[in-house]
Parts: sequence; C-alpha cells; structure tokens
Amino acid sequence: MPEWNVSGVIVATDLYQAVEKLYTTGIKRTEFLDKYQKFLDLEPAKMIQKQLDKRFKEVSGYSIYTASQYVLKHEQKFVHCQTSKG
Repeated sequence: MPEWNVSGVIVATDLYQAVEKLYTTGIKRTEFLDKYQKFLDLEPAKMIQKQLDKRFKEVSGYSIYTASQYVLKHEQKFVHCQTSKG
C-alpha cells in the first residue's frame, strides 16, 4: 500500500468522506469530481486504486469505483445515490 505524507492522507480521506456522503446525504457533483481527481493525481496506479477501493469497501460497504461511475453518469448539480452501497 502507498505511503503518503499528511497531505496525501487528507486527499484520500476527503474522497472516502465524499463517497460516504454520496450514499447518505448526497453531494455536489463538482465537489465529488474535484476530490476524485485529486485522489487520481495522488495515486495514478490503477492497481493501487483497485486495492484501496477493495479495502475501503470491506470496511465501509461503499465502492469508490461504483460511486465515481455513478457521478460521471449523472450530470445534475447535486447527486445522491440511493441504490445499494456498491
């Protein structure tokens, strides 16, 4: 797993919180996409992204990948995924 500095941990945590927010209360689409892009910039390796998604899903029940795909497909300003966690 990656070893990030404090700012990297904050970027990852911000995305995890955005994913949870998408499923619970909803989030502004631009806010989610901004946090997702920062995460992709932090960790560009797809293999590591998949490992982090798997670990996050095991703990929270939410999938980063599923959440990002949902947001990319829905273009309204405020998105709220009311389906299963992922």
